[in-house]
Amino acid sequence: MSSDLKWKLGLAILLVFVAGGMTGAFFGVHHLRHHLMLGPPHSGDVPERMREHLRRTLDLTAEQEKKIGPVVDATSAKLESIRVETAERVRVVMEESKKEVAPLLTPEQQKKLDNLESEHRKMMMHHGFLPPPPPKDKPPP
Repeated sequence: MSSDLKWKLGLAILLVFVAGGMTGAFFGVHHLRHHLMLGPPHSGDVPERMREHLRRTLDLTAEQEKKIGPVVDATSAKLESIRVETAERVRVVMEESKKEVAPLLTPEQQKKLDNLESEHRKMMMHHGFLPPPPPKDKPPP
């Protein structure tokens, strides 16, 4: 086998390998995005996701979908209320914890704690969580 042919064969194998990797990555991301619930669904998405899930898994008729619709809407409203209440409770507990910890830290450590809180807030916003309302005893930044 000539060296020219070896290079061409090696390049062809490499291209097939890269194409396979890219295809696998594409379908992997597609699977994660559409079949797993990564991050919080936006509030408006919950009823539609519930409807679609029930429609797909139960093979609902159009008439059944109409009858189930109000139940799905009421359920998603209740779940949203629970989510908001829970998020507020978590925010309050974390704020209380920070108030207890902060006096035990040096000024430099307090700045680091503030930076941690800021980074956490940015990460949560990046993943689709709305930032909690500012504490009532502090003006917004």
